[in-house]
Amino acid sequence: MWQGLAQGVAKAIVLATTIVLARLLSPEEYGLVALALVLIAYAETLADAGVAQALVYLPRTKEAARAALFISVVVGGLLSGIAFASAPAIAGYFKSPEVGPLVQVLAVSLLATSLSAVPDALLRRELDFQRITVATVIRATGTGAVTVGFAFAGYGAWSLAIGTVAGSLLYAIACWILLPDRVPMQIWRVRRQDLKANLHFGIPAAGSTLLAKLIFDIDYLIIGGMLGAQALGYYTLAFRLPEFVILNVFFVLSTVTFPLYSRARNDPDRLRSGYLKSVQIQAVFGVSAGVGLAVVAPVLVPVLFGGRWMDAVLPLVFLALYAAARSLGVGANDVYKALGRPGISIKISLIRLLILVPVLLYATQWGIVGVACAQFCVALVFALGMQIVAAKVLDLRPSQLLRAVVPGLSCGVVVAVVGLAGLVPIESELAALTALITAGVAGVYLLIRFAFRPLHDEVLQLFLRR
Repeated sequence: MWQGLAQGVAKAIVLATTIVLARLLSPEEYGLVALALVLIAYAETLADAGVAQALVYLPRTKEAARAALFISVVVGGLLSGIAFASAPAIAGYFKSPEVGPLVQVLAVSLLATSLSAVPDALLRRELDFQRITVATVIRATGTGAVTVGFAFAGYGAWSLAIGTVAGSLLYAIACWILLPDRVPMQIWRVRRQDLKANLHFGIPAAGSTLLAKLIFDIDYLIIGGMLGAQALGYYTLAFRLPEFVILNVFFVLSTVTFPLYSRARNDPDRLRSGYLKSVQIQAVFGVSAGVGLAVVAPVLVPVLFGGRWMDAVLPLVFLALYAAARSLGVGANDVYKALGRPGISIKISLIRLLILVPVLLYATQWGIVGVACAQFCVALVFALGMQIVAAKVLDLRPSQLLRAVVPGLSCGVVVAVVGLAGLVPIESELAALTALITAGVAGVYLLIRFAFRPLHDEVLQLFLRR
């Protein structure tokens, strides 16, 4: 709940900022910053060499924390320097000179991310999400305030870059201040065996995270390189809504389930039971929200962002369905890492990337709509594959996983029926949007309440527990 509150407040600020920026910036300006941000995001996954995840998994010792701090400082500094120096080459590759200076500014954000890795990991390891909530809200508030302030001052694309750097610096400072236990700062006294232990788990984990990030954002690079900054601007805005409503919720759950699965790895029955329940609840939410977002897309975009963003509607439909498909396979990577087998995620991600890239490249002939549709199709196939592998690792029967996703699939059908039935002319777009959302939520609740009563009662008890 604390992590949910943190992300809820943070992403609400991000959404509000996005709505304001959509009315201040052009699609091309929005696309330029999206391109720079995705390149920095790739580097951020390697900024600590995976030591943040290693600290969650490894025994709780000061020596391990000292080694993790050493690695994150060295690797983060090196990657920041490389990003700064390679910015002109990156701009030349994408034929967008404006991208180079943006990448150089965002390199500071990369360094700040590496400096926050150790305190962030130590707080997560102890499930101290109350303090993480404070740091997350500070970052979101700072990012939003600085971004909007510079945008109103007429700085255009620079406002997003400067705001991102400000938020990253604030988060690093907040994490160190809020950390209750002191981290050994004498990194010159680090021991070889502690470095080896961190890197032995951290490098595969970082590799898995990087591949996941490549898969998650490779569409941005392909669109930016082949279709241009304006097309990327429309696509990025379309992606913001399923990311905010659905995918960020899964990120919240992942930050909690990984340390919880790690604690339960020596109790297979408990781990299997927890995983099945996680799949069931996430499928209900993800499929319902994804199908619902696809249904309301034609009225949601003009209401939130204005009429000039209507080219984002159809991509939003497919990207919402893409997020729904991802919800059916979410959680498997956390199990692999918790069992000390992050290499499984790497193998699956490599296969997915090798399939996804040519499919997306081929789909660009139909523009951003084709790319969004291809994302949905590939996500649906790999959701099934992820669960097949998870079932084998956890020694689950396929029928158990199928029963876990049935409530979610049923809710998706209900939302689709309600949404299509509700496509009647209403003079006010806001009134139509409100009616569709209300009817969809009511339909899902009634289905869960009467068709899946045990699930309804269990989720209710989760919220009523003290």
